[in-house]
Amino acid sequence: MSLRFLLIAVLCTQATVSYSKVLNPCEVADVMYKLGQKKVIVSKWVCLAKFASGFNTQALSPTKKDGSNDFGIFQINDKYCRLGSTNSCGVPCTDLVQDDIVQSAKCALKIYQKEGGFKAWPAFNNNCQAIDTSRFIIKCSLKAPSFFRRRFDLNLSDEEEYRKNAL
Repeated sequence: MSLRFLLIAVLCTQATVSYSKVLNPCEVADVMYKLGQKKVIVSKWVCLAKFASGFNTQALSPTKKDGSNDFGIFQINDKYCRLGSTNSCGVPCTDLVQDDIVQSAKCALKIYQKEGGFKAWPAFNNNCQAIDTSRFIIKCSLKAPSFFRRRFDLNLSDEEEYRKNAL
Protein backbone atom coordinates (compact mmCIF):
# COMPACT_ATOMS: atom_id res chain seq x y z
CA MET A 1 0.00 0.00 0.00
CA SER A 2 2.78 2.47 0.82
CA LEU A 3 4.47 1.80 -2.53
CA ARG A 4 1.23 2.67 -4.33
CA PHE A 5 0.92 5.89 -2.30
CA LEU A 6 4.53 6.81 -3.11
CA LEU A 7 3.95 6.19 -6.82
CA ILE A 8 0.82 8.36 -6.83
CA ALA A 9 2.64 11.13 -4.94
CA VAL A 10 5.51 11.09 -7.44
CA LEU A 11 3.15 11.19 -10.43
CA CYS A 12 1.18 14.08 -8.94
CA THR A 13 4.38 16.01 -8.30
CA GLN A 14 5.55 15.46 -11.88
CA ALA A 15 2.22 16.66 -13.24
CA THR A 16 2.55 20.03 -11.50
CA VAL A 17 6.18 20.75 -12.39
CA SER A 18 6.54 23.62 -14.84
CA TYR A 19 9.60 23.65 -17.05
CA SER A 20 11.04 26.95 -18.08
CA LYS A 21 13.31 27.45 -21.02
CA VAL A 22 16.87 28.57 -20.43
CA LEU A 23 18.28 30.22 -23.54
CA ASN A 24 21.91 30.39 -24.54
CA PRO A 25 23.61 33.78 -24.95
CA CYS A 26 23.49 33.63 -28.74
CA GLU A 27 19.72 33.12 -28.77
CA VAL A 28 19.28 36.30 -26.75
CA ALA A 29 21.80 38.14 -28.91
CA ASP A 30 20.03 37.03 -32.07
CA VAL A 31 16.67 38.43 -30.94
CA MET A 32 18.14 41.76 -29.86
CA TYR A 33 20.18 42.06 -33.06
CA LYS A 34 17.15 41.28 -35.20
CA LEU A 35 15.29 44.02 -33.35
CA GLY A 36 17.85 46.49 -34.66
CA GLN A 37 20.37 46.78 -31.83
CA LYS A 38 24.04 47.27 -32.62
CA LYS A 39 26.42 44.51 -31.51
CA VAL A 40 27.96 46.63 -28.77
CA ILE A 41 24.49 47.10 -27.21
CA VAL A 42 23.46 43.51 -27.93
CA SER A 43 26.34 42.31 -25.75
CA LYS A 44 25.05 44.48 -22.90
CA TRP A 45 21.56 42.93 -23.21
CA VAL A 46 23.12 39.46 -23.11
CA CYS A 47 25.07 40.40 -19.99
CA LEU A 48 21.87 41.70 -18.39
CA ALA A 49 19.99 38.49 -19.22
CA LYS A 50 22.81 36.42 -17.75
CA PHE A 51 22.92 38.24 -14.43
CA ALA A 52 19.23 39.14 -14.11
CA SER A 53 17.72 35.72 -14.83
CA GLY A 54 20.45 33.26 -15.78
CA PHE A 55 18.85 33.30 -19.27
CA ASN A 56 15.66 31.80 -17.79
CA THR A 57 12.68 32.95 -19.86
CA GLN A 58 10.23 32.38 -17.00
CA ALA A 59 12.23 33.93 -14.16
CA LEU A 60 10.13 35.66 -11.52
CA SER A 61 11.75 37.62 -8.71
CA PRO A 62 10.65 37.29 -5.11
CA THR A 63 8.28 40.08 -4.09
CA LYS A 64 10.29 43.16 -3.15
CA LYS A 65 9.78 45.38 -0.10
CA ASP A 66 7.72 47.78 -2.23
CA GLY A 67 5.43 44.90 -3.28
CA SER A 68 6.70 44.73 -6.87
CA ASN A 69 8.04 41.78 -8.86
CA ASP A 70 10.38 41.43 -11.83
CA PHE A 71 9.41 39.23 -14.78
CA GLY A 72 11.15 37.20 -17.45
CA ILE A 73 14.58 36.94 -18.95
CA PHE A 74 15.29 40.68 -18.56
CA GLN A 75 13.59 40.90 -15.12
CA ILE A 76 11.25 43.72 -16.10
CA ASN A 77 9.63 45.34 -13.08
CA ASP A 78 5.86 45.12 -12.93
CA LYS A 79 5.54 48.90 -12.99
CA TYR A 80 6.30 48.58 -16.73
CA CYS A 81 3.73 45.87 -17.44
CA ARG A 82 1.01 46.63 -14.91
CA LEU A 83 -2.28 47.48 -16.55
CA GLY A 84 -3.08 51.17 -16.30
CA SER A 85 0.52 52.18 -15.62
CA THR A 86 1.72 55.29 -17.43
CA ASN A 87 5.12 53.58 -17.76
CA SER A 88 3.61 50.50 -19.37
CA CYS A 89 5.12 48.61 -22.29
CA GLY A 90 1.61 47.78 -23.40
CA VAL A 91 1.88 44.07 -22.59
CA PRO A 92 0.66 42.15 -19.55
CA CYS A 93 3.36 40.92 -17.19
CA THR A 94 2.44 37.32 -18.06
CA ASP A 95 3.62 37.94 -21.63
CA LEU A 96 7.12 38.59 -20.25
CA VAL A 97 7.55 35.03 -18.97
CA GLN A 98 7.08 33.22 -22.28
CA ASP A 99 9.72 31.06 -23.95
CA ASP A 100 9.49 33.34 -27.00
CA ILE A 101 11.28 36.45 -25.75
CA VAL A 102 10.30 38.87 -28.53
CA GLN A 103 7.68 40.63 -26.36
CA SER A 104 10.12 40.84 -23.43
CA ALA A 105 12.82 42.22 -25.71
CA LYS A 106 10.52 44.83 -27.21
CA CYS A 107 9.32 45.87 -23.76
CA ALA A 108 12.92 46.06 -22.49
CA LEU A 109 13.88 48.24 -25.46
CA LYS A 110 11.01 50.62 -24.71
CA ILE A 111 12.18 50.90 -21.09
CA TYR A 112 15.78 51.39 -22.26
CA GLN A 113 14.68 54.20 -24.54
CA LYS A 114 12.39 55.82 -21.96
CA GLU A 115 14.87 55.58 -19.06
CA GLY A 116 17.91 56.58 -21.11
CA GLY A 117 19.77 53.30 -20.87
CA PHE A 118 20.02 50.46 -18.39
CA LYS A 119 19.17 52.53 -15.29
CA ALA A 120 16.04 50.45 -14.62
CA TRP A 121 18.05 47.26 -14.12
CA PRO A 122 20.09 46.82 -10.92
CA ALA A 123 21.50 43.56 -12.34
CA PHE A 124 23.09 45.54 -15.17
CA ASN A 125 24.40 48.30 -12.94
CA ASN A 126 25.89 45.79 -10.48
CA ASN A 127 27.37 43.32 -12.97
CA CYS A 128 27.69 44.68 -16.50
CA GLN A 129 28.27 48.42 -16.38
CA ALA A 130 32.00 48.35 -15.65
CA ILE A 131 33.05 45.37 -17.81
CA ASP A 132 33.71 44.65 -21.47
CA THR A 133 30.52 42.79 -22.38
CA SER A 134 31.67 41.84 -25.89
CA ARG A 135 32.89 38.50 -24.48
CA PHE A 136 29.26 37.41 -24.08
CA ILE A 137 28.62 37.37 -27.85
CA ILE A 138 32.08 36.56 -29.24
CA LYS A 139 30.91 33.09 -30.41
CA CYS A 140 27.61 34.31 -31.85
CA SER A 141 26.98 34.64 -35.56
CA LEU A 142 24.59 37.56 -35.77
CA LYS A 143 22.77 38.08 -39.03
CA ALA A 144 19.77 40.36 -39.25
CA PRO A 145 17.29 40.40 -42.12
CA SER A 146 17.48 43.66 -44.06
CA PHE A 147 14.16 44.97 -42.68
CA PHE A 148 15.67 44.84 -39.18
CA ARG A 149 18.83 46.75 -40.04
CA ARG A 150 17.25 49.97 -38.86
CA ARG A 151 17.12 51.54 -35.44
CA PHE A 152 14.53 49.98 -33.13
CA ASP A 153 11.05 51.31 -33.86
CA LEU A 154 8.62 51.43 -30.92
CA ASN A 155 5.77 50.70 -33.31
CA LEU A 156 7.45 47.64 -34.80
CA SER A 157 4.61 45.41 -35.95
CA ASP A 158 6.29 42.88 -38.24
CA GLU A 159 6.69 40.27 -35.51
CA GLU A 160 5.40 37.49 -37.76
CA GLU A 161 7.99 38.32 -40.41
CA TYR A 162 10.63 38.25 -37.67
CA ARG A 163 9.55 34.77 -36.63
CA LYS A 164 9.82 33.52 -40.24
CA ASN A 165 13.33 34.90 -40.58
CA ALA A 166 14.51 33.93 -37.09
CA LEU A 167 15.28 30.38 -38.13
